[in-house]
Amino acid sequence: MDVPYSEYYCKLLGINEYGTGKTGDTNEKTLCLLKNNSYVLNARFEYKGCRTKVPVLIKQEDGYCAIYPFLSSYPKEFEAQRMKINQMICEKNGILIVKHKIIYLNKDYVRKEDLDVNQCLILGDRFFNRRNNPGKNIDELLNQMEVDLDDLIEKVNDLFLQAQPEAIRTKKCTTGRRCRFYDFCFDESQEPDDSILFLTTSGHKLDLYEEGIQRIKDIKIDKIEGFRLQYSQYMASLYGRFLDLGAIIPWISKIQYPVSYLDFEWDTFALPPYKNMKPFDVLCFQYSLHVENKDGQLSHHDFFSTGDCRKKFIDSLIDNVPKEGTILVYNMEGAEKLRLKQLAFQFPEYKEELESIWNRMMDLSKPFELGIFYDNKMRGHYSLKNLLPVFSDDISYSNLEIQNGMNAVFAYRTYNQATMQQKQFISGEIRRYCAMDTYAEYIVYHGLLKTIKEETCQTL
Repeated sequence: MDVPYSEYYCKLLGINEYGTGKTGDTNEKTLCLLKNNSYVLNARFEYKGCRTKVPVLIKQEDGYCAIYPFLSSYPKEFEAQRMKINQMICEKNGILIVKHKIIYLNKDYVRKEDLDVNQCLILGDRFFNRRNNPGKNIDELLNQMEVDLDDLIEKVNDLFLQAQPEAIRTKKCTTGRRCRFYDFCFDESQEPDDSILFLTTSGHKLDLYEEGIQRIKDIKIDKIEGFRLQYSQYMASLYGRFLDLGAIIPWISKIQYPVSYLDFEWDTFALPPYKNMKPFDVLCFQYSLHVENKDGQLSHHDFFSTGDCRKKFIDSLIDNVPKEGTILVYNMEGAEKLRLKQLAFQFPEYKEELESIWNRMMDLSKPFELGIFYDNKMRGHYSLKNLLPVFSDDISYSNLEIQNGMNAVFAYRTYNQATMQQKQFISGEIRRYCAMDTYAEYIVYHGLLKTIKEETCQTL
């Protein structure tokens, strides 16, 4: 966002003049701000070395109302603990918070020409549970919570004085989303390619690893749950790789020439920046398209732009994607296919042509996700980056300035502030990265074809 979120929620609250806290403010400075202003943003407080920040404080007759803005549509009840601690720290400094409210995004809001903050943002007094249903009133929730602030601070201080504990793998490390500190705690680079740690959805691998079992092939059958991908990994551990010919041949036979290899890059916007967009909609700023004819000739098309480039993106895509043949996309359902459906909603006049594209898409990730193909070199993962070394020794992302999608988004965000020379560099590097993605799809597809040919010859 070019405009700070605070500007939008202040408009919602009708706040025009306010004091603003700054990093490092003392309690005295914050109290002075509160004395001289009816509204204070980012009020800093400290108690026994524990510093905190309250996003919005509004003066009332009997105390203060604290407002917490969230860039989400369903702020969860666990946020109440932070509010409770903040409330107690404020009270230690003589500031009584008597009411709490939250601001969050209206997921159903569709922007018109201008952003309507009164429709886009919601001021509420309830968090949401795991099923996204409204929970208890926030103040009632806080009143039921019991927190010993002094004891909590003492325990945290004791933790800081202790030596770093030994990292121990548990199921919590990888349950749901893998912990972002996992690679910091555990160096698996020296593990064999068929390490038991790479066995997917296994409830026994950590215990077995502690018992000294290193490779998947050494696991007793009764310790394998029997998922399809697990079977593929077990067979690959025995023989190096696994291919289910009975499943891959019918899948491959559906692919028709010309074969298109397609990939998008996009940025996500919490607040919709343009007409017909919703909160958390994405804006596609780049695509790469490799097209392979039946004679093996490969051509490349791409697009890159900034600002509201949605129509230009659509027009370019429709012009360059062949009107027939299969379109291979990696992980398409929650990505490229969904992006096209969102664009069709925003620009219904293009729906028929965009639908023609997404209806011809096939997901290149399926043979790997479903365990139809597995090679030990994948090490339990099937991203394009993990697959590329399986099928090619000399093609790599390592020589690129931009080596992943997040880096591409960060580069895109700096484009408008860059000099002309920098813009040429940024545009070129984003294009190179996206082109590598679609060329990687080409390499992977032909790697599958080659493996099928080798396996078929062995069975004859």
